[in-house]
Amino acid sequence: MLLTDLDGTLTEDRGTYVVDIDAIRALRRAERAGIKVALVSGNSYPVLRGLHNYLGLTGGVVAENGCFVFYKGVTYRVCETLSRDIVSEFAKVFNLKESWQNEFRKSDFGFTPAELKDEMIKWAEDRGLVVQSSGYALHLSGKPGGKGAGVRKLLELAKVTKEETGAIGDSRTDVEMFREAGITAAVSNADPELKKVASISLKLKSGAGVMEFIEMLLS
Repeated sequence: MLLTDLDGTLTEDRGTYVVDIDAIRALRRAERAGIKVALVSGNSYPVLRGLHNYLGLTGGVVAENGCFVFYKGVTYRVCETLSRDIVSEFAKVFNLKESWQNEFRKSDFGFTPAELKDEMIKWAEDRGLVVQSSGYALHLSGKPGGKGAGVRKLLELAKVTKEETGAIGDSRTDVEMFREAGITAAVSNADPELKKVASISLKLKSGAGVMEFIEMLLS
């Protein structure tokens, strides 16, 4: 199985929502070679489920930073559900703008700007919640929170071992995903924190890096 992040990884660059078409072609080559491809992202479930279907992938989805898992037609909730009141309070206390995707989220909610502050961490911890930054947005979630919990659930459902799993990403929030994979690749424009734990630091950025990594796997 190949686990891939979306923003900054399957896109043409960080800071753009434009998906790299050549990266998608590479994912399909991996699928034809017998490698299941799964999308693992902080994006909402409807966005990732739609992409999974339309891109022709079979590995499933880990959405909302690990809080929702979809595999073979069944959806599993991994994290606690957050109330709209607590989401609104967090935005108001720290003067944040809510993501347009929050309307479709249940457990992990996005906010901008993406700067994570110590007082935000304490606020979340005092309420038994988790807050992290992907570099694109802040994410407030119910426990356990983080991509690792969702990836572990997906691999269990797919009956795939850590040694049979590869992962590629660009953000510090992908560190947990990398811990669950046997071989990991950070695109060239990835966060330094991710490069430190990656098996491979790729030469190419974002979507081009996805093509580079898949060529390595297939050869």
